[in-house]
Amino acid sequence: MSKPLTESVLRRLTGQAFITYLGQAEQFECTLRPGCCSVSTGEPVADLNYIVAGHGATESGDFGAACTTFVSKSLPFLAILFPEAGSGAAEAAADLGLVHVADFPFMVREDAPIDPEGNDSVVVRRAIGPAAAEANAQVLSSGFGMPQDSVRRVLPASLMDAPNVDVFLASIEDDVVGTVTVIHQGDTAGIWSMATDSARQRSGIGRRLLSTALAEARTQGARRFFLGATPAGHRLYESVGFATRVVTTVWASGETHQA
Repeated sequence: MSKPLTESVLRRLTGQAFITYLGQAEQFECTLRPGCCSVSTGEPVADLNYIVAGHGATESGDFGAACTTFVSKSLPFLAILFPEAGSGAAEAAADLGLVHVADFPFMVREDAPIDPEGNDSVVVRRAIGPAAAEANAQVLSSGFGMPQDSVRRVLPASLMDAPNVDVFLASIEDDVVGTVTVIHQGDTAGIWSMATDSARQRSGIGRRLLSTALAEARTQGARRFFLGATPAGHRLYESVGFATRVVTTVWASGETHQA
């Protein structure tokens, strides 16, 4: 039986997911410390470099060491602080020059059937090959305001073939208008980088894309799901059965478009 999705488990799953998702980047580096995981792609984009901090990371100095490493390389980054990082985590982040950008709920959907719903003109398919990787980069760049060249380098075509990763693309006629990535971790699946083309938002694309991805993942054995909810996506996630399990805080060194 899988462990309950407690705060500690969600923090570890999140760190592992970032390693899997960003591990195809040309300049990928990862450092694991007790209670703290840092993942760097080498790109000058905060949304492509992460620290995930949890139990004891502030008191041990591991959180500060991870931040210092990014700063020494002049790389912007996001730090996701779980409550168990300690009561002094916010003060430590501020002292390091980071800016609080959002409260970031981690939401869980326990096992329950789901059928595709939403805009029925949207066709959802798994991404395969270089053309799909390029379409994925275009949508993420549009949806999150990230440089397209950076996204290409971090999420190349090899990601589409990586074990335990499914990238789903949503299309209307011949236009790719949405993307979401599912990372399988046993019977648990994480939902990451869900984006809709900036010109097509609020038209039912996200609901069709997410519900289809969840339904497909269940056919592969996923029985529970988790995600970090940006303010823009929170209402959609609640409407398809996700509930908040723990609220983290996101701190940024550099500009971010996700929070």
